[in-house]
Amino acid sequence: MLEVRRFALGDARAVLALGDAAMSAAGARGRGDEDVDSIVAAYLEDGGEFLVGISDGRLIAMGALRHVTDAVAEINRMRVHPGFQRRGFGRLVLADLEHRASQLGYRRLRLDTPVVSTAAQRLFESAGYREVGRGQLAGAEVIYFEKELA
Repeated sequence: MLEVRRFALGDARAVLALGDAAMSAAGARGRGDEDVDSIVAAYLEDGGEFLVGISDGRLIAMGALRHVTDAVAEINRMRVHPGFQRRGFGRLVLADLEHRASQLGYRRLRLDTPVVSTAAQRLFESAGYREVGRGQLAGAEVIYFEKELA
């Protein structure tokens, strides 16, 4: 079971630890933690959202919604702890982010994921995201995805 809720200040240390664990297990390099060091300002006060998933009192999943324009938001920081992957938790967080994006008036979501993250690609494609390009970001080859919200 996963309880998905809005980030609280007391979650900050667990968010950093989850990010490190998930990125390390994926063999990926992070893009810096400036936004994670200031979640309230970077997401919550800027027209976005930051959700965490809690199971048995432990923060095991997260995802963020960042304001880009009045119509477009970007999905960021989608992570599930390696010991809890393949249980549908990422899909739950993504669905809640999409719902919140609709509530905030966004009509399109975009995101990127490393080419090596095939499980993430499958998740996004199965949720209706379509590939719109490829490129380099922070030294990694990434795929750009978009989804129109109903």
